Amino acid sequence: MGEWLERNFERIGAIGAMTTALAALVALIVIPLQIRSADIIQRDQTAREIYREFLSLTVQKPELASGHYCAMKDENQRIAYEGYVDYLFYTAEQMIESGPEWKGPMAAYFNDHLEFICQSANRERFTQSVAAIVAVLQSQCPKVESCAPQ
Repeated sequence: MGEWLERNFERIGAIGAMTTALAALVALIVIPLQIRSADIIQRDQTAREIYREFLSLTVQKPELASGHYCAMKDENQRIAYEGYVDYLFYTAEQMIESGPEWKGPMAAYFNDHLEFICQSANRERFTQSVAAIVAVLQSQCPKVESCAPQ
């Protein structure tokens, strides 16, 4: 066995070097794919956590979820409502980024807040997908009665 190793030492070394190079090449391809996959999974989990928090807030504060912005007379209630709608926009951005199938459900949430969206939603601060939803909603603004803050 020792003689065979001595005679084939160079070949064995070359095979080892090629195996190492092949392993490094595979690692260069596989590792970025694994990192990207882990990033997508993490982003989706984060989006779902944000959505769960949004639902929890909606259950805890149903008066904010009702969307009757014009009927709100109390300044503190208006401020809380504006924060709620901002969180809705943030939630929509995260959910739509995690999967385009969320565009419809999130747009349905926005429909409940058309009064506010027509009054003060600034599309420039949203992601492209949320801005597109807001643009469609704002096209309905001429049909919505405007209200001035009290």
